[in-house]
Amino acid sequence: MSTYRFSWLRPGGYTRLGGVGAVAVLFATPMLWALGAFDAGEDTMKRALIFLFAGMWFFVGTGYVFGWAIRGFMVRLKDHEDDDDGPAHRPAGPAHAPPAGAPHRPGH
Repeated sequence: MSTYRFSWLRPGGYTRLGGVGAVAVLFATPMLWALGAFDAGEDTMKRALIFLFAGMWFFVGTGYVFGWAIRGFMVRLKDHEDDDDGPAHRPAGPAHAPPAGAPHRPGH
């Protein structure tokens, strides 16, 4: 049986991280607008909305694409029995399986 691992964050985690960035932009836009970061003209609301939607699109898109790209770098771990580099080792145990049926009782 093979397992997969990647050390940083699962691919779905980057999508969630992008969602967190989008929510941060959602909350930061009105604060920046109130502080006058988008200038004080007729285009203030337009600039704030462009910033909002562009920021949300950027974070969600980046999180999704980065998670998708990380799947290409996942490492497949093989069990020792599946390893092609050396001989396969079998677990120590009886050479043959006991017959199915009644269990063996000592003294009978």
